[in-house]
Amino acid sequence: MKKILAILLSAIMMSSFTACNNTADTSNNETPSTTIAETTVAEIETDKVKWVPYKQYQLDENSEVKNVILMIGDGMGENIIKAAEIVKGDKLIMSGLENQTFVTTYSQSVTEGKAEFTDSAAAATAISTGVKTYNQYIGVDAEGNNLETICEFAKKLDMKTGLVDRHDVSHATPAGMAAHNTYRGNYRPLLRDMLKTGVDVMFGGGEQYYKTSKGAQSDVEEYGYKYINDETSLLALTKDDSKVLGMFSYENMKNAAMKPTLTTMTSKALELLDNDNGFFLMVEGSNIDVCEAEEDMQGTIEQMQAFDHTVDYVLNWAQDHPGTLVIVTADHETGGVIIPENATADDINDSCFTSGGDHTNTNVLLMAGGAQSAGICKDDVIDNTDIAKYMRKVLNESHGK
Repeated sequence: MKKILAILLSAIMMSSFTACNNTADTSNNETPSTTIAETTVAEIETDKVKWVPYKQYQLDENSEVKNVILMIGDGMGENIIKAAEIVKGDKLIMSGLENQTFVTTYSQSVTEGKAEFTDSAAAATAISTGVKTYNQYIGVDAEGNNLETICEFAKKLDMKTGLVDRHDVSHATPAGMAAHNTYRGNYRPLLRDMLKTGVDVMFGGGEQYYKTSKGAQSDVEEYGYKYINDETSLLALTKDDSKVLGMFSYENMKNAAMKPTLTTMTSKALELLDNDNGFFLMVEGSNIDVCEAEEDMQGTIEQMQAFDHTVDYVLNWAQDHPGTLVIVTADHETGGVIIPENATADDINDSCFTSGGDHTNTNVLLMAGGAQSAGICKDDVIDNTDIAKYMRKVLNESHGK
Protein backbone atom coordinates (compact mmCIF):
# COMPACT_ATOMS: atom_id res chain seq x y z
CA MET A 1 0.00 0.00 0.00
CA LYS A 2 2.80 2.40 0.94
CA LYS A 3 4.51 1.68 -2.38
CA ILE A 4 1.32 2.50 -4.27
CA LEU A 5 0.93 5.77 -2.38
CA ALA A 6 4.53 6.68 -3.14
CA ILE A 7 3.97 6.03 -6.85
CA LEU A 8 0.82 8.15 -6.85
CA LEU A 9 2.65 10.96 -5.02
CA SER A 10 5.47 10.93 -7.54
CA ALA A 11 2.98 11.05 -10.41
CA ILE A 12 1.26 14.07 -8.90
CA MET A 13 4.56 15.86 -8.37
CA MET A 14 5.71 15.06 -11.91
CA SER A 15 2.43 16.41 -13.25
CA SER A 16 2.97 19.63 -11.32
CA PHE A 17 6.53 19.86 -12.60
CA THR A 18 5.42 19.37 -16.21
CA ALA A 19 2.74 22.02 -15.89
CA CYS A 20 5.26 24.51 -14.55
CA ASN A 21 7.71 23.77 -17.36
CA ASN A 22 4.97 24.34 -19.92
CA THR A 23 4.27 27.84 -18.59
CA ALA A 24 7.70 29.19 -17.66
CA ASP A 25 11.11 29.51 -19.25
CA THR A 26 13.70 28.17 -16.81
CA SER A 27 16.75 29.38 -18.69
CA ASN A 28 19.62 30.12 -16.32
CA ASN A 29 20.21 33.37 -18.19
CA GLU A 30 16.68 34.64 -17.79
CA THR A 31 16.33 38.17 -16.47
CA PRO A 32 13.35 39.13 -14.33
CA SER A 33 10.38 39.86 -16.58
CA THR A 34 8.78 41.97 -13.88
CA THR A 35 10.51 44.59 -11.79
CA ILE A 36 9.53 45.55 -8.29
CA ALA A 37 8.11 48.82 -9.60
CA GLU A 38 5.77 46.97 -11.93
CA THR A 39 4.65 44.25 -9.51
CA THR A 40 1.68 45.12 -7.33
CA VAL A 41 0.74 43.36 -4.12
CA ALA A 42 -2.56 42.35 -5.72
CA GLU A 43 -0.74 40.64 -8.59
CA ILE A 44 1.47 38.74 -6.18
CA GLU A 45 -1.58 37.56 -4.25
CA THR A 46 -3.06 35.90 -7.32
CA ASP A 47 0.04 33.73 -7.72
CA LYS A 48 -0.62 30.09 -6.89
CA VAL A 49 2.01 27.80 -5.42
CA LYS A 50 4.37 27.25 -8.32
CA TRP A 51 8.02 27.18 -9.26
CA VAL A 52 9.74 30.49 -9.88
CA PRO A 53 11.94 30.31 -13.01
CA TYR A 54 15.59 30.31 -11.96
CA LYS A 55 17.44 33.57 -12.21
CA GLN A 56 20.32 35.27 -10.45
CA TYR A 57 20.11 38.78 -9.03
CA GLN A 58 22.88 41.34 -9.13
CA LEU A 59 22.96 42.69 -5.59
CA ASP A 60 25.28 45.42 -4.36
CA GLU A 61 27.72 43.84 -1.90
CA ASN A 62 29.88 46.85 -1.05
CA SER A 63 27.47 49.25 0.63
CA GLU A 64 27.14 49.55 4.39
CA VAL A 65 24.22 47.56 5.77
CA LYS A 66 21.07 49.62 6.12
CA ASN A 67 18.48 46.80 6.09
CA VAL A 68 18.73 43.16 7.17
CA ILE A 69 16.25 40.60 5.84
CA LEU A 70 16.64 37.24 7.56
CA MET A 71 14.75 34.42 5.83
CA ILE A 72 14.41 31.16 7.77
CA GLY A 73 13.12 27.99 6.18
CA ASP A 74 12.06 26.07 9.28
CA GLY A 75 13.53 22.58 9.05
CA MET A 76 15.05 23.35 5.63
CA GLY A 77 18.09 21.10 5.43
CA GLU A 78 20.42 20.99 2.44
CA ASN A 79 18.89 17.77 1.14
CA ILE A 80 15.33 19.13 1.01
CA ILE A 81 16.69 21.98 -1.12
CA LYS A 82 18.29 19.40 -3.41
CA ALA A 83 15.08 17.35 -3.44
CA ALA A 84 13.04 20.39 -4.44
CA GLU A 85 15.49 21.14 -7.25
CA ILE A 86 15.20 17.57 -8.56
CA VAL A 87 11.41 17.90 -8.70
CA LYS A 88 11.64 21.37 -10.23
CA GLY A 89 14.26 20.29 -12.75
CA ASP A 90 16.31 23.42 -12.06
CA LYS A 91 17.92 25.37 -9.25
CA LEU A 92 15.89 27.23 -6.66
CA ILE A 93 16.18 31.01 -6.54
CA MET A 94 17.95 30.81 -3.16
CA SER A 95 20.66 28.61 -4.68
CA GLY A 96 21.68 31.49 -6.94
CA LEU A 97 23.12 33.39 -3.99
CA GLU A 98 26.87 33.16 -4.47
CA ASN A 99 27.92 33.57 -0.82
CA GLN A 100 27.26 30.30 1.01
CA THR A 101 28.44 28.45 4.10
CA PHE A 102 27.25 25.76 6.50
CA VAL A 103 25.80 26.34 9.97
CA THR A 104 25.87 24.13 13.07
CA THR A 105 22.56 24.05 14.91
CA TYR A 106 22.91 22.05 18.17
CA SER A 107 21.39 23.56 21.32
CA GLN A 108 22.69 23.65 24.88
CA SER A 109 20.41 20.78 25.85
CA VAL A 110 22.46 17.65 26.54
CA THR A 111 21.42 14.06 27.26
CA GLU A 112 23.97 11.52 28.43
CA GLY A 113 26.81 13.82 27.44
CA LYS A 114 25.55 14.29 23.88
CA ALA A 115 24.04 17.47 22.42
CA GLU A 116 20.35 17.06 21.70
CA PHE A 117 18.77 18.03 18.42
CA THR A 118 17.81 21.67 18.69
CA ASP A 119 14.20 22.76 18.63
CA SER A 120 13.08 25.95 16.90
CA ALA A 121 13.00 27.89 20.18
CA ALA A 122 16.65 27.32 21.08
CA ALA A 123 17.70 27.79 17.46
CA ALA A 124 15.79 31.07 17.07
CA THR A 125 17.27 32.31 20.35
CA ALA A 126 20.80 31.52 19.15
CA ILE A 127 20.22 33.21 15.78
CA SER A 128 18.63 36.23 17.44
CA THR A 129 20.81 36.73 20.51
CA GLY A 130 24.11 35.00 19.78
CA VAL A 131 23.79 32.78 22.87
CA LYS A 132 23.08 29.03 23.09
CA THR A 133 20.21 27.96 25.33
CA TYR A 134 18.06 24.98 26.22
CA ASN A 135 15.32 23.60 24.00
CA GLN A 136 11.94 25.23 24.71
CA TYR A 137 13.61 28.47 25.88
CA ILE A 138 12.83 31.74 24.10
CA GLY A 139 15.15 34.75 24.35
CA VAL A 140 16.68 33.62 27.66
CA ASP A 141 19.92 31.87 28.57
CA ALA A 142 20.26 28.51 30.31
CA GLU A 143 19.71 30.19 33.69
CA GLY A 144 16.55 31.92 32.49
CA ASN A 145 18.09 35.39 32.24
CA ASN A 146 16.74 37.65 29.50
CA LEU A 147 18.98 38.10 26.47
CA GLU A 148 18.89 41.03 24.06
CA THR A 149 16.99 39.88 20.97
CA ILE A 150 17.75 41.13 17.48
CA CYS A 151 14.56 43.21 17.44
CA GLU A 152 15.52 44.86 20.72
CA PHE A 153 19.00 45.50 19.37
CA ALA A 154 17.62 47.05 16.16
CA LYS A 155 15.21 49.22 18.16
CA LYS A 156 18.18 50.68 20.07
CA LEU A 157 19.53 51.84 16.70
CA ASP A 158 16.16 53.46 15.89
CA MET A 159 15.52 50.92 13.15
CA LYS A 160 12.11 49.52 12.33
CA THR A 161 11.46 45.82 12.86
CA GLY A 162 9.14 43.21 11.38
CA LEU A 163 8.27 39.53 11.72
CA VAL A 164 6.39 37.51 9.08
CA ASP A 165 5.56 33.83 9.37
CA ARG A 166 2.88 31.27 8.48
CA HIS A 167 2.43 29.74 11.92
CA ASP A 168 1.18 31.58 15.01
CA VAL A 169 2.61 35.07 15.29
CA SER A 170 4.09 34.12 18.67
CA HIS A 171 5.37 30.71 17.54
CA ALA A 172 8.95 29.76 18.40
CA THR A 173 10.88 31.36 15.54
CA PRO A 174 9.25 34.81 15.44
CA ALA A 175 9.02 34.88 19.24
CA GLY A 176 12.75 34.18 19.47
CA MET A 177 13.39 37.43 17.62
CA ALA A 178 11.59 39.62 20.18
CA ALA A 179 10.40 37.88 23.35
CA HIS A 180 11.57 36.17 26.55
CA ASN A 181 10.16 33.05 28.22
CA THR A 182 11.36 29.72 29.55
CA TYR A 183 8.64 27.86 27.66
CA ARG A 184 7.85 28.26 23.97
CA GLY A 185 4.28 27.06 24.51
CA ASN A 186 3.32 30.19 26.45
CA TYR A 187 1.93 31.79 23.30
CA ARG A 188 -0.18 34.42 25.03
CA PRO A 189 2.60 35.77 27.33
CA LEU A 190 5.01 35.62 24.38
CA LEU A 191 2.62 37.70 22.27
CA ARG A 192 2.38 40.30 25.03
CA ASP A 193 6.18 40.43 25.26
CA MET A 194 6.46 40.93 21.50
CA LEU A 195 3.96 43.79 21.67
CA LYS A 196 5.91 45.27 24.56
CA THR A 197 9.12 45.11 22.51
CA GLY A 198 7.34 47.24 19.93
CA VAL A 199 7.94 45.22 16.77
CA ASP A 200 6.49 47.48 14.07
CA VAL A 201 4.98 44.78 11.86
CA MET A 202 3.89 41.26 12.86
CA PHE A 203 2.03 39.09 10.34
CA GLY A 204 1.02 35.43 10.67
CA GLY A 205 -1.60 33.14 12.14
CA GLY A 206 -2.72 32.36 15.69
CA GLU A 207 -5.76 34.62 15.96
CA GLN A 208 -6.99 32.38 18.76
CA TYR A 209 -4.54 34.13 21.09
CA TYR A 210 -6.20 37.45 20.31
CA LYS A 211 -9.82 36.34 20.29
CA THR A 212 -9.90 33.99 23.27
CA SER A 213 -7.07 35.13 25.55
CA LYS A 214 -7.99 37.40 28.41
CA GLY A 215 -6.44 40.83 28.06
CA ALA A 216 -5.01 40.36 24.56
CA GLN A 217 -7.19 43.00 22.96
CA SER A 218 -6.37 45.52 25.68
CA ASP A 219 -2.65 44.73 25.20
CA VAL A 220 -2.95 45.57 21.51
CA GLU A 221 -4.56 48.88 22.41
CA GLU A 222 -2.11 49.59 25.24
CA TYR A 223 0.93 49.22 23.01
CA GLY A 224 -0.59 51.19 20.14
CA TYR A 225 -1.17 48.49 17.54
CA LYS A 226 -3.65 48.34 14.71
CA TYR A 227 -5.16 44.85 14.55
CA ILE A 228 -6.17 43.25 11.25
CA ASN A 229 -7.26 39.72 10.30
CA ASP A 230 -8.04 39.66 6.57
CA GLU A 231 -6.35 40.25 3.25
CA THR A 232 -8.40 43.33 2.38
CA SER A 233 -7.23 45.10 5.53
CA LEU A 234 -3.64 44.04 4.82
CA LEU A 235 -3.68 45.51 1.33
CA ALA A 236 -5.19 48.75 2.64
CA LEU A 237 -2.34 49.42 5.09
CA THR A 238 -0.22 52.52 4.53
CA LYS A 239 2.90 53.96 6.16
CA ASP A 240 0.58 55.92 8.45
CA ASP A 241 -0.10 52.60 10.18
CA SER A 242 3.00 52.69 12.35
CA LYS A 243 2.49 49.45 14.30
CA VAL A 244 0.41 46.57 12.96
CA LEU A 245 -0.51 43.11 14.22
CA GLY A 246 -2.02 40.90 11.52
CA MET A 247 -3.36 37.45 12.41
CA PHE A 248 -4.94 35.88 9.35
CA SER A 249 -5.89 32.42 10.60
CA TYR A 250 -7.24 31.00 13.84
CA GLU A 251 -4.25 28.68 14.04
CA ASN A 252 -1.50 27.78 11.57
CA MET A 253 -1.67 29.05 7.96
CA LYS A 254 -0.60 25.63 6.71
CA ASN A 255 -2.04 25.77 3.19
CA ALA A 256 0.80 27.34 1.20
CA ALA A 257 -1.67 29.11 -1.13
CA MET A 258 -3.87 30.44 1.69
CA LYS A 259 -4.45 34.17 1.42
CA PRO A 260 -2.61 36.31 2.16
CA THR A 261 0.36 34.34 0.90
CA LEU A 262 3.81 34.54 2.47
CA THR A 263 4.96 36.66 -0.46
CA THR A 264 2.07 39.10 -0.06
CA MET A 265 2.65 39.51 3.66
CA THR A 266 6.36 40.02 3.02
CA SER A 267 5.81 42.58 0.27
CA LYS A 268 3.50 44.63 2.50
CA ALA A 269 5.96 44.38 5.39
CA LEU A 270 8.74 45.72 3.16
CA GLU A 271 6.51 48.59 2.06
CA LEU A 272 5.71 49.54 5.66
CA LEU A 273 9.22 49.11 7.05
CA ASP A 274 11.25 50.87 4.37
CA ASN A 275 12.65 54.08 5.89
CA ASP A 276 15.78 56.22 5.97
CA ASN A 277 17.18 54.59 9.11
CA GLY A 278 16.76 51.00 7.95
CA PHE A 279 14.98 47.94 9.30
CA PHE A 280 15.30 44.33 10.41
CA LEU A 281 12.78 41.86 8.95
CA MET A 282 12.53 38.13 9.67
CA VAL A 283 10.50 36.01 7.24
CA GLU A 284 9.85 32.35 8.05
CA GLY A 285 8.74 29.50 5.85
CA SER A 286 7.13 27.91 8.89
CA ASN A 287 5.46 24.84 7.42
CA ILE A 288 8.40 23.25 5.67
CA ASP A 289 9.13 21.79 9.09
CA VAL A 290 5.48 20.90 9.78
CA CYS A 291 5.17 18.87 6.59
CA GLU A 292 8.54 17.19 7.14
CA ALA A 293 7.48 16.19 10.66
CA GLU A 294 4.45 14.54 9.07
CA GLU A 295 6.73 12.85 6.50
CA ASP A 296 4.64 14.46 3.77
CA MET A 297 6.94 15.04 0.82
CA GLN A 298 4.31 16.52 -1.48
CA GLY A 299 3.35 19.06 1.18
CA THR A 300 7.01 19.82 1.90
CA ILE A 301 7.74 20.49 -1.77
CA GLU A 302 4.76 22.86 -1.96
CA GLN A 303 6.08 24.74 1.07
CA MET A 304 9.50 24.96 -0.59
CA GLN A 305 7.86 26.36 -3.71
CA ALA A 306 6.10 29.05 -1.69
CA PHE A 307 9.21 29.95 0.33
CA ASP A 308 11.40 30.21 -2.78
CA HIS A 309 8.73 32.42 -4.37
CA THR A 310 9.14 34.79 -1.43
CA VAL A 311 12.94 34.62 -1.66
CA ASP A 312 12.58 35.67 -5.29
CA TYR A 313 10.47 38.69 -4.33
CA VAL A 314 12.87 39.71 -1.57
CA LEU A 315 15.94 39.49 -3.81
CA ASN A 316 14.16 41.51 -6.49
CA TRP A 317 13.37 44.14 -3.85
CA ALA A 318 16.93 44.10 -2.49
CA GLN A 319 18.36 44.54 -5.98
CA ASP A 320 16.53 47.86 -6.17
CA HIS A 321 17.50 48.86 -2.60
CA PRO A 322 21.30 48.94 -2.13
CA GLY A 323 22.40 48.52 1.46
CA THR A 324 20.19 45.49 2.03
CA LEU A 325 21.71 42.30 3.43
CA VAL A 326 19.66 39.16 2.70
CA ILE A 327 20.38 35.98 4.66
CA VAL A 328 18.58 32.74 3.78
CA THR A 329 19.08 29.82 6.14
CA ALA A 330 17.34 27.26 8.37
CA ASP A 331 17.00 26.85 12.11
CA HIS A 332 17.65 23.09 11.85
CA GLU A 333 17.12 20.08 9.60
CA THR A 334 13.95 18.04 9.94
CA GLY A 335 13.19 14.57 8.67
CA GLY A 336 16.68 13.19 8.08
CA VAL A 337 16.08 13.55 4.34
CA ILE A 338 18.15 11.16 2.24
CA ILE A 339 18.12 11.34 -1.55
CA PRO A 340 18.76 8.14 -3.52
CA GLU A 341 21.76 8.12 -5.83
CA ASN A 342 20.98 9.47 -9.33
CA ALA A 343 17.48 10.35 -8.12
CA THR A 344 14.78 11.60 -10.45
CA ALA A 345 11.54 13.31 -9.49
CA ASP A 346 9.97 9.85 -9.18
CA ASP A 347 12.36 9.08 -6.32
CA ILE A 348 11.46 12.18 -4.27
CA ASN A 349 8.70 10.80 -2.06
CA ASP A 350 7.84 10.03 1.55
CA SER A 351 10.45 7.28 1.73
CA CYS A 352 13.20 9.93 1.65
CA PHE A 353 12.43 10.78 5.29
CA THR A 354 14.57 8.68 7.65
CA SER A 355 14.25 10.25 11.13
CA GLY A 356 10.60 9.52 11.82
CA GLY A 357 9.86 13.21 11.40
CA ASP A 358 12.31 14.29 14.10
CA HIS A 359 14.89 17.06 13.94
CA THR A 360 18.53 16.20 13.34
CA ASN A 361 21.86 17.92 14.07
CA THR A 362 22.84 17.95 10.40
CA ASN A 363 24.47 21.24 9.43
CA VAL A 364 22.25 23.52 7.36
CA LEU A 365 23.07 25.89 4.53
CA LEU A 366 23.33 29.65 4.83
CA MET A 367 23.07 31.62 1.60
CA ALA A 368 23.61 35.38 1.58
CA GLY A 369 23.46 38.25 -0.87
CA GLY A 370 23.62 42.02 -0.86
CA ALA A 371 25.42 44.41 1.46
CA GLN A 372 28.45 42.88 3.23
CA SER A 373 27.14 39.38 2.49
CA ALA A 374 30.55 37.88 1.80
CA GLY A 375 31.69 38.46 5.38
CA ILE A 376 29.24 36.07 6.99
CA CYS A 377 30.37 33.30 4.64
CA LYS A 378 34.14 33.72 4.89
CA ASP A 379 34.47 30.44 6.85
CA ASP A 380 33.37 27.04 5.58
CA VAL A 381 31.32 26.36 8.72
CA ILE A 382 29.90 28.79 11.28
CA ASP A 383 27.69 28.35 14.33
CA ASN A 384 24.12 29.63 14.47
CA THR A 385 25.18 32.10 17.16
CA ASP A 386 27.54 33.68 14.61
CA ILE A 387 24.52 34.88 12.60
CA ALA A 388 23.40 37.09 15.48
CA LYS A 389 26.92 38.35 16.04
CA TYR A 390 27.40 39.22 12.39
CA MET A 391 24.09 41.08 12.09
CA ARG A 392 25.03 43.16 15.13
CA LYS A 393 28.53 43.82 13.79
CA VAL A 394 27.46 45.18 10.42
CA LEU A 395 24.57 47.20 11.85
CA ASN A 396 26.81 48.75 14.50
CA GLU A 397 29.31 49.68 11.80
CA SER A 398 26.69 51.33 9.62
CA HIS A 399 25.31 53.25 12.60
CA GLY A 400 28.70 54.47 13.77
CA LYS A 401 28.83 52.29 16.87
